[in-house]
Amino acid sequence: MSFAPPDPTRLTRLRRNLERGFMLLESGDRAAAAAEFRQGLGLDPQNVGCLVGLARCELEEERHQPARALAMRALRGRLDSPRAAIELLALLAQLSESGLIRDIVRQIPPERWDSARSLTEVAQILSLMGIHEEARQFIEAAVARGGEEPATLVMYATVMLFYGEFDRAYEACERCLRKLPDEASAHWLISRLRRPDPLARVPRIEQALARTSDLEDRAMLAYALHNELHEAGDYERAWQALMEACRAKRQALAYRPEAMAEIFRLLGGWSREEIRKGDGFLGACPIPIFVIGLHRSGTTLAERILSGHSQIAQGGETYDVRAQLRRVSGLHYPAEIDPRIIEARSALDYRAIGEGYVRGIAWRARGKPFVTEKLPSNYFNLGFIARALPEAKFIVLERDPIDVGLSSLRTLFSHACPYSYDPLDYAQYWHWYQGLMRHWQALVPERILVIDYQRLVDEPATVAAEMCGFIGVPFEPEMLAIEQRRDAVSTASSVMMREGIRKDRGRLWTAYARELEPMIEALGRSASA
Repeated sequence: MSFAPPDPTRLTRLRRNLERGFMLLESGDRAAAAAEFRQGLGLDPQNVGCLVGLARCELEEERHQPARALAMRALRGRLDSPRAAIELLALLAQLSESGLIRDIVRQIPPERWDSARSLTEVAQILSLMGIHEEARQFIEAAVARGGEEPATLVMYATVMLFYGEFDRAYEACERCLRKLPDEASAHWLISRLRRPDPLARVPRIEQALARTSDLEDRAMLAYALHNELHEAGDYERAWQALMEACRAKRQALAYRPEAMAEIFRLLGGWSREEIRKGDGFLGACPIPIFVIGLHRSGTTLAERILSGHSQIAQGGETYDVRAQLRRVSGLHYPAEIDPRIIEARSALDYRAIGEGYVRGIAWRARGKPFVTEKLPSNYFNLGFIARALPEAKFIVLERDPIDVGLSSLRTLFSHACPYSYDPLDYAQYWHWYQGLMRHWQALVPERILVIDYQRLVDEPATVAAEMCGFIGVPFEPEMLAIEQRRDAVSTASSVMMREGIRKDRGRLWTAYARELEPMIEALGRSASA
């Protein structure tokens, strides 16, 4: 794939169609936008921009298959500009086509792109898809080309954080703040790095917060303020900042507990007979190992240990299961799970789900026979996965719910865990989750290994050996040396993973015991437990 100039005689009319189409799409007028894109395709049937725009119209209407068909047409189309290529990559990201994205950027290496801004946008897409090596190449190329825009510096800092290069991450954030003192993401990234003298950074965060009205930025800045105050041991002010952050983030979300209750109720309808139907995909290679549990329950640590094995590759967090459910159902739903998918589960093609998933994740295995998949919320999809992939296994992390509750409150997620910004919402969700996991264990107990987080950090060799035995590989002591590895870690635990297996993460909530009393009571626990 390469860039090619358009026919100049049609360029003006085509640009008008594209501009109008995307403007109408952003305003919500999908029908008029689609008409503009179709007119553009009448001028140039292979125009990538028009194909991408029309595909986005289909996705807005929740029609997955027509959108994917248009994306496949666009892959064969003519890329007349870097902008068209970026739009195509963004569309493929919406469709969870990580392998295709990786192939494209390998065909169009960094030196062939037009600007540091384009390189930054590509790096953002690659990073979100877990294509970390290429993301680093692109963002380093952006900086080398003189990219000093805040977006480039923040992206560079993010990638450096993922790779454990914290000094570089810090320096890039400081350069960004010299240009844009209120850049919320730079303040937040610095606060995650746990740099010395945290109180020295508090005034400038407070000043930025006072000048900011955007909810997402306010949430990010208040989280940064909380992190610095927490690190300084000023827990009273840290809690106030945390509650401000949670309020802002919760206002920016649309969490509906009653809708989530219905999801859990429907998932509880899976039966032993249907989950063991025998119509899945056999002969999977690589064999996936799903590491699941509530966010902040230790899934990253478990995956890091497992992927230190010579036969197990680290797959990271992907939405590839959701992608396959979308594909076979034809429904492009935005959330992690949709009640319509659960209700339609008897009509799905489980062999296609399993085969499509294995094909899509194969590049992440890098030739190894096993690959981890660490999206914590695949607990929603366990029934679909177990039926579609009869050889897949599940390692479930359990951790003290008060520890998980505080850690969830203290974590700024992108779109995941909308329940985590209110202590009582979290407690309610925890009860639903416990009921669902008991249900899955009753249906397929032989395929689920439950790991206690505290035991994992206290007896890592013993627990790692148990995980290896469950998977069917011999224990390798090198698995435990997670601090020696230099590959990317892109979860909220990315900083801690560079410090080895830490044993001091339990009962951090005692610093906020009084404030957490309602949550602790709702969990049915005792603060003295």
